[in-house]
Amino acid sequence: MEKKRIYPFLIDEKRMAGYYELLLEDKFKLKVFDKNKDEKIYNYFLPCIREYLFWSFHLKDEISEYNKIKNDLKAAICSRYACNIFEKDENTVICFNTGVCFAVTEDDKLLKRITKFEKLKEMEAINLRSTDVYELSDNKEEHKYAYILELYKLIYLNKLNNELQNPDLFDKARDEFVNFTQKLYAVQETDKDKYCSDQKEKLDLEKLYISVENQFDLLYKNNKLNENLIYKRFILILLVILIIIGIINLGNWIA
Repeated sequence: MEKKRIYPFLIDEKRMAGYYELLLEDKFKLKVFDKNKDEKIYNYFLPCIREYLFWSFHLKDEISEYNKIKNDLKAAICSRYACNIFEKDENTVICFNTGVCFAVTEDDKLLKRITKFEKLKEMEAINLRSTDVYELSDNKEEHKYAYILELYKLIYLNKLNNELQNPDLFDKARDEFVNFTQKLYAVQETDKDKYCSDQKEKLDLEKLYISVENQFDLLYKNNKLNENLIYKRFILILLVILIIIGIINLGNWIA
């Protein structure tokens, strides 16, 4: 059986709408899922994860209206959702609103084109190279998306771990980590098999998650400690100033 190649890459999360528009201009189309045609996918994923990955299940009744609007408006609509899946022939691009994307393709020229705007510096910071590739040997469509979901968790946790080290990004990374935990990591993906659990174990996701969580706790405590020290120094300086002013006023009163 032919193995499908999966290429991860990062796009500027603030420009996802623009990237979606580029894909649409390149003749990619948003994959609109159908409860009947995609019954296996619909039934495989539990509701919370299905909603997270496949919002277009709800688009079926409005697809004619969606197809009428311009690409920039289509891109703007897509940018409102956590995950978007685009297809062109046998090629698939899966993007999350965090900027983490995956290309499933055997076309090297197409891959070069769709990764033209990848954020190489940010990728290097989390040890993600342009040449990194994962192979999917399972021919089940639902397992393809399940595997990419686990890969997403892996890459996004590394991205968050890197951002936590930056004081300017700490608050943002903290909020995103909490949101990631509540909406994705702590949520069961499926009750049909143990595929997701097996992939988590192979990717050593739990170890990485605990490492990021510990890093978050440590940095959070250090930040709080620094804030308390700054506050105490401010109070001390204020007291010194008040004492000096009091001494000056007392001296003037005595004089």
